[in-house]
Amino acid sequence: METSITKVHQHLDRILKYLNPLLPLANCHMVEFFTENHWEKLLPKNLIQTIDKWDLNSAVEKFWTYASEPKKNNNCELSKWIHKAQNHSLSVNNDYCISVEELEQHLQCWGGSVLPEIKITEFMTSKKSYEVQRMSRFVASLYNATSSTHCMEAGGGRGHLLVALTLGYNVPSLTVDCDDKALKNAADRVKIIQKQWRAIAKKITNGNEELFIDNKQCNIHRFATSFITNKTNVAKIMKEAFPEHYENDYKVLLTGLHTCGNLGPDSLRIFSSQTSTTALFNVPCCYHLLTEKVDADLFDVFQRDYGCGTSEHGFPMSEYLRGYNLGRNARMLAAQSLDRVLHYRQLPDKSLLYRALFQIIVKTHLPKSNLKDGKLKKIASKCDNFTQYFKMADKVLSLGLFDRLPDSYLTDVSNDLHCQWKQIVMFNLLRLCLAQVIESVVLLDRLLYLLENGYRKSYIVKLFDPVMSPRCHSIVAVR
Repeated sequence: METSITKVHQHLDRILKYLNPLLPLANCHMVEFFTENHWEKLLPKNLIQTIDKWDLNSAVEKFWTYASEPKKNNNCELSKWIHKAQNHSLSVNNDYCISVEELEQHLQCWGGSVLPEIKITEFMTSKKSYEVQRMSRFVASLYNATSSTHCMEAGGGRGHLLVALTLGYNVPSLTVDCDDKALKNAADRVKIIQKQWRAIAKKITNGNEELFIDNKQCNIHRFATSFITNKTNVAKIMKEAFPEHYENDYKVLLTGLHTCGNLGPDSLRIFSSQTSTTALFNVPCCYHLLTEKVDADLFDVFQRDYGCGTSEHGFPMSEYLRGYNLGRNARMLAAQSLDRVLHYRQLPDKSLLYRALFQIIVKTHLPKSNLKDGKLKKIASKCDNFTQYFKMADKVLSLGLFDRLPDSYLTDVSNDLHCQWKQIVMFNLLRLCLAQVIESVVLLDRLLYLLENGYRKSYIVKLFDPVMSPRCHSIVAVR
């Protein structure tokens, strides 16, 4: 235990030493790119000088090349920037961050066997189908290895994961969510899936797809409406949902596929504090919805509706990082995917450029105004150039600037769109390199929390392909 904690401490120390000087970059607002001169103030001068030598196409192509070849030794400043960030991101080490193959070995050591995958191609997107197929067999295998009696999904919404658990693996399961309407729709969907199960589900054994011969038990996938916090009593909810099992002890595997914001940390706290939970299998999501001490007022809509009085901050969780803050924009950046951007060669949307240019005009002529960006989110797609964007944004916000300003002023603001666009694109890509670094801090903090509380069988598992499912890591722990 002490060895694992020490290794995580050392890993975090190395990441934070690299990340801390770059947090102003991670927390900047792209809206203020020009007005706050982000290009000059937030990037190293030698990196700027290197990029300035290239045109946009050359710079972008070099970025794709260097980011796709992490082991390539190159003294170019752009290559150094990319590879340094990659070297400070969490990777499989077969110690506390393990692969799927390592997870299979652990499951066998814990007394379980790895069950075959179940493929469901209907009633869910291809992304969700992939995630359910990949995750459900490990949850079911962990359920058996820990002699659990029930599975509880935190924030399950549509109940996709538990459909596979109940119909494919015969695991009595409960989906808990605070959205009553979503749960009602999910319950109706489960009934339809159950009727068509033999036609839409396949069991995959040694790469071969097989039809299901038997129908699994009916009525073992149930739903409960509740806003989950760290104080939620798992045993009580399970007793209410499965009263026929009341005389037996409830041994609950607590799971969640992409638990948003504080729901992930609260799930870990429930597992740590309640002996009725036997194991944890949690895939986190939406780091920007976590709460930190620095921005505790920025709650999401569900937290506003249900209140946050019983919840602790979502970050940090560990004693080791107590008092440390990332910042909301940094956490929002952590939810972006460099892997997906690389795979699809995605460049930022022109709206970033137009909004930043519009900010120059607003700050110059209406310095005390407080614009609400939400009203401007969809207008860039309707515009062919910045002039159209300015006119439409001015009308939406009723600022009265477009007709007051001469055409010459507008020309001056956007006098070098090609250079401005190049800076926006490259700045966005360079900043994106920090996304996985920040996510690594969040994940290691959660793992460290479990280790600090005595759960030595705790691991980060790289579960999904990061292109298919960018939030690809899971937290797995056994009591």
